[in-house]
Amino acid sequence: MFLHNFQLFNGSIKKRGSLFTRKIKWYRIGAKSDLLVEIPPNKPKAYSIAGKNIILCKTEDGELTALIDKCPHQGKRLSDGWCEENKVVCPYHRYSFDLKTGLGSGTGIDVFPLSEREGGLYVGINRWVWF
Repeated sequence: MFLHNFQLFNGSIKKRGSLFTRKIKWYRIGAKSDLLVEIPPNKPKAYSIAGKNIILCKTEDGELTALIDKCPHQGKRLSDGWCEENKVVCPYHRYSFDLKTGLGSGTGIDVFPLSEREGGLYVGINRWVWF
């Protein structure tokens, strides 16, 4: 698909001529205080949320980040790797990706927004929804 096939509408991406649009849907992961204790500073923790394999990582400053659990090189799980210098490292070929931007080796990886709300920490996942 080409970019001219899409339009921006009320902050969402909508395919021209389509009744579907992409919107962020928020999913609760857990209490932030519990997650800060559960997630070690040097090891990603794997989650399956809304059909997506996601990792939560802790930056050197103690901030939580959410990224896709898949290295773009050969599709290996980043949750089998480790974190160092604010990057997650794939254990198979040592490709690394920035914990905040997802930039790094190759094309980079998807980063998901996190939001602290009443009732816990939520991760935002783009979904196609009926417009």
